[in-house]
Amino acid sequence: LMVEMFLDFGKIIIADLILSGDNALIIGMAAAGLAPELRRKAILYGMVIAAVLRIVFAVIATKLLGIPGILFVGAILLFWGCWR
Repeated sequence: LMVEMFLDFGKIIIADLILSGDNALIIGMAAAGLAPELRRKAILYGMVIAAVLRIVFAVIATKLLGIPGILFVGAILLFWGCWR
């Protein structure tokens, strides 16, 4: 049971890291106007913070999806948002 949970977390984390390529583009655009020494720091810190936040949010989302009925409530809210 515990091993399955860690494998599920691992799959989500790996998928998030693979899909984080768009973060690199945005961070690069934001750092383009900085001095070269600050640019490297901004890109490094931006990538690390983005990766950490993606992992944290993925773990939180996984925990939230374990709540019974949350998918139904999310579907209703999505339907309502699309309808409007």
